[in-house]
This record gives sequence, structure tokens and C-alpha cells, in this order.
Amino acid sequence: MAKRGLAVLLSEANHARLHAALTLACAAAALGRPVRLFFHGESVAALTPERHWQGDIAYRAAGLPSVGELVDNALGLGVVAMACQTGMQMIGINAASLPEGVEAGGMVAFLADARDDELLMG
Repeated sequence: MAKRGLAVLLSEANHARLHAALTLACAAAALGRPVRLFFHGESVAALTPERHWQGDIAYRAAGLPSVGELVDNALGLGVVAMACQTGMQMIGINAASLPEGVEAGGMVAFLADARDDELLMG
């Protein structure tokens, strides 16, 4: 029997929330569960490699991965990721700026793709 997918809507550029949601996505993907992420609004900033999160300092000191490393890990585990087009405009990036494998899209497309998935707000 196929495992039910997990769809996570990341809603803000808050380090702790992003870190928790990305950790959850990586754990679920590592267990073989299909996972998709939607970076909504300012959370799209997590997809920009030049963004340095203040919270990463404490997390790295504790031996934990940074937000950027979690994004890379998630993509490496086959997590499907979509960046909100409005969020991209808000932070001043375009689709060419997104990491390889991340597509630009909207909420309707995300929800259509996640139709039968468990939906969580991150």
C-alpha cells in the first residue's frame, strides 16, 4: 500500500518554524513518505543561498543543520518544492534564482498536487 503524502505549507520567514518544518519534511522523506513543500510569502527567503539566518548560529553550535542545509537535504531526499510566485516578487527574486528542482507556482497548483496528502502548516 502506498504511503500517504505529506504536504507542508511554510508560511513565514521565521527561523524556528522553517527549521522545524524542514526537519519534519526530511524525516518523513527519509522514511519513504512522499513529501511536498510550498514556500508561501516571505518564507521563499529560505530558498535563497545568500540568506543567513541568525538562528543558524545557535543550531550549528548544537551540531544541527542550518536552514539552507535542510533545504538541500530535503531536495536531495526527493522532496518536491514549490515557491510562491507572490512571495518571490515580495523578496525580489525570479524563477532563475531558485535552487535546482524548485519550481515557481501558486497555492491552487500546490493544493491540486497535494489533493490526497496530509496537509500541515509549518
